[in-house]
Amino acid sequence: MRATKKVRERFGRFFYRFPEGESAADVFDRVSSFLESLWRDIDMNRLHINPSHELNFVIVSHGLTSRVFLMKWFKWTVEQFEGLNNPGNSEIRVMELGQGGDYSLAIHHTEEELTAWGLSPEMIADQKWRVNAHKGEWKDDCKWYFGDFFDHMTDSDQECEAEATDEEDEEDEEEGKRVNLLTSSEYNNEAELYNGKCC
Repeated sequence: MRATKKVRERFGRFFYRFPEGESAADVFDRVSSFLESLWRDIDMNRLHINPSHELNFVIVSHGLTSRVFLMKWFKWTVEQFEGLNNPGNSEIRVMELGQGGDYSLAIHHTEEELTAWGLSPEMIADQKWRVNAHKGEWKDDCKWYFGDFFDHMTDSDQECEAEATDEEDEEDEEEGKRVNLLTSSEYNNEAELYNGKCC
């Protein structure tokens, strides 16, 4: 088991799949389906909830599933997931609805607890912001939101068009080589036939 854990640490805890087991990436797919079903059930009032009553859920799961659930809910990156610690037996994580309609871990839990769970200072700041954030509100300084997430891919339209033209030229050149090779080999076969070298 020790050797397996060493391999997992080198490969990454999110993508590593234990022999005859599943990876956190596999669990992420299942959690995504669960969340979609959950929201659909809530939106369609399949749970028959009286709007005047509070809606509370208790989700009992393994530690990996709870970490992946939080990752999916709060849009944490793989790197952020890798820093999270697995909850202990019967340990709870409470996501509570803030004043603005967004969920946060920082309402019920202290900063010390969040730090012990492996949340980075940026993740904790995001949880504190969510306490008063309005649902759907965009946090401009959040590094893993799309604005900064794709910064390393800031190509201009001209760069993209030039790259596409280069790729087309390379494809045309490859096609030309194939045609030339065919023509060349056909020529060689004809020459061999005339010289009686080919059966």
